Amino acid sequence: MKNNKITIILFFLGFQIFVSAQNTPLPAVVGTPQDLEDVVYLKTGAIIRGIIIEQVPNKTLEIKSDDNNYFVFKMDEIAKITREKRITDPTDYKKKGFINITELGLGFGINTINTYHGSVDIAKQTNITGIRSINGYQMNEYFSFGLGVGFEAFLDGKNKGALMPLTVDVRMHYRKGKFSPLFNFNGGYSVGFDNSSGLIANPSIGLRLYLNKHIAYLFSIGYKVQQQRIFEKDEYGGLIPRIENFQFLQLNTGLSF
Repeated sequence: MKNNKITIILFFLGFQIFVSAQNTPLPAVVGTPQDLEDVVYLKTGAIIRGIIIEQVPNKTLEIKSDDNNYFVFKMDEIAKITREKRITDPTDYKKKGFINITELGLGFGINTINTYHGSVDIAKQTNITGIRSINGYQMNEYFSFGLGVGFEAFLDGKNKGALMPLTVDVRMHYRKGKFSPLFNFNGGYSVGFDNSSGLIANPSIGLRLYLNKHIAYLFSIGYKVQQQRIFEKDEYGGLIPRIENFQFLQLNTGLSF
């Protein structure tokens, strides 16, 4: 008899838990309040995401969209109202903070201007390739600056040697959508691994493609000049300075983190 009572009590407790579970609604989306947003689906097929400002039962609903526009709809225009996980805007990438830019470059020689013994000579074109890494700071969504170090080598290898550019990098871009136009100036001084050091300047324009919130792809095309100051010995053993200004059509591609 005692066992029957225990069985009956357990049965009713289990039944009560079952009924309570059925009456308890499950959350539609798991996430913190910061991750969620109101979503209004209209019968026309349009979808508005943002924050519901005011809702008059059976009459109207007002919502502030993610781009700060306000909309008021009649309830009979609305198909459903939900609360969903916020969609990440790729242009949220690095509006402020430290950044790293790593780029590969290829320069197609336009011409070379040599200054030697007070005369000027235009020599044949030569190509150059290299890599650079820039560590900097994103001031706001339009402007960043940084300091870069790299390695470059002339492809023809005829007494041009290899260089280590130390540069200042300034970038401006207009953030609108997934693509953004890019304006860049990179310039400084290249230290030669032999005696061929000199100034460097590389203004360019291009595109910035936001892959996600943490990575952007970069492509630019521009003009580049690489100066080399070389000292050569004359027939008496003295050193004679010669300045070479290499000019390139420069292509750069890389990633920003």
